[in-house]
Amino acid sequence: MDTETLPPIPTPISLRWREFRVRILPALLFVVALAGACYIWQRDLAAPMLVGAVEVRSANVAVPYPGKILQLNVDDFEVVTQGTPVAILVPSDPRAALSVIQSELDLLHARVDPHLAEAKNQIDYQQLRMDWLLQRAELATARVNYELAKSDLVRTQELHEARLVPDSVYDIAVTAERALATEVMERSNLVTDAERTINNLQAFGASPLDLEPTLLATLKMEEKKLEQAAAETEPITLVAPIDGAVTLFRQAGENVTEGTPLMTITAVQPEKIISYLRQPIPFEPKVGMPVEVRTRAMQSQTAVGAIKNVGTHFEAITNALAVGKLGTAYDLGLPIEITVPAGLKIHPGELVDLTIRRED
Repeated sequence: MDTETLPPIPTPISLRWREFRVRILPALLFVVALAGACYIWQRDLAAPMLVGAVEVRSANVAVPYPGKILQLNVDDFEVVTQGTPVAILVPSDPRAALSVIQSELDLLHARVDPHLAEAKNQIDYQQLRMDWLLQRAELATARVNYELAKSDLVRTQELHEARLVPDSVYDIAVTAERALATEVMERSNLVTDAERTINNLQAFGASPLDLEPTLLATLKMEEKKLEQAAAETEPITLVAPIDGAVTLFRQAGENVTEGTPLMTITAVQPEKIISYLRQPIPFEPKVGMPVEVRTRAMQSQTAVGAIKNVGTHFEAITNALAVGKLGTAYDLGLPIEITVPAGLKIHPGELVDLTIRRED
């Protein structure tokens, strides 16, 4: 039989599939895995050129003078806007300063007495003016006592509702607060009436006594002291200096000294990334160079920013970017500011990997 005329024997599909799995599929999977590994390494595991720290911009809300925290209007981590009232402060006890001013006014009154004997009309006018100043000083003291009594009443009421103080203590606090409120009202009326009388005398031609220049200067100085001391007796409202999240250091009811920080407000939206070039510098950085920013989260993000500013000199690195070396007491670097890429979700204080794209 002629074998050339015989048809070829067909190869089964199962045999072809087996040959593909044994010979070609392993090589194909190896190539795909290698490409995937290279991609992941390049995207997530490649060594960065630099490490940067997202800037933490914060501002303290400090106490302008010794006092007591009457009220806190914010909680920890609450986000506020600039100008939001965050706390109310009352002076701890400015009565000593008011007492000194009142004593100085009494001495000044004694110095003015000989001059007041010169003319009856001027005597009445000056006497009224001196009494008016004394009444203002006493009114300022009464207002301080009233604010302290109100604060004490609020605290006593809370304890009374919790059955921690007896009814008698609560009644005493209520009575004291009401008595001081009445005193403030009465002294306010006296000050208003005295001021009205002085204005009427001026309208009818009365004038201050022609005193010595030094005595007049002392009188004006005492008036300024009194106005300043009276202003410091009023509760002051502290406001947020910037937009951001609140971190509290103190609680309502605490007594604080001048300059004590009550809270820190940290900006939520970062504005720049800080990094340092260490010696030897591989190249000279320039403003505008593109920078690839990669986060260190589980799901890494990558975006492109740019160099915003470059420092003029090396400086000590004091933040989380410092790297201790043997034989050196501190770490030095050339500071670089980098813009935050739009759409990149990062938090203030977060560390990110940076790669500067040099223009060859």
